[in-house]
Amino acid sequence: MSDFYTDSARRRLEQIEAERAAARADLAAYRTNSDYDSAAQIIQQLADLDRQAANLHDLWNAHVNANRQPYVSDEQRAARQPHELDAQDLANMMNGSKYRGHGFSADDYYRLRSGLPLYQAARGREQK
Repeated sequence: MSDFYTDSARRRLEQIEAERAAARADLAAYRTNSDYDSAAQIIQQLADLDRQAANLHDLWNAHVNANRQPYVSDEQRAARQPHELDAQDLANMMNGSKYRGHGFSADDYYRLRSGLPLYQAARGREQK
């Protein structure tokens, strides 16, 4: 799953890892110099960074769970009424039409659907 939030979280996690590596290097230097006060501050910084990483993982898991689609069996999908269709149903219909072989997915449907208002603004609504 790749989206803006996931990419941003991954970037922050990389920053945290870089900060942890720098803090561990500082800790080794303070140990060599027997600088206990500075070492204590770095140990606290490492603990804070670990907590930030754990919070980031928790937030990402909540994001994934909030966006997870429930499983729908083939029988349930076939029994749906038109107002109950989701993007996967519409992608399946597109794959069964003249567009078969083009490999439309639910993501393709969402992408096409998100462009509809711009298309309508530029071309106007179709009148029947």
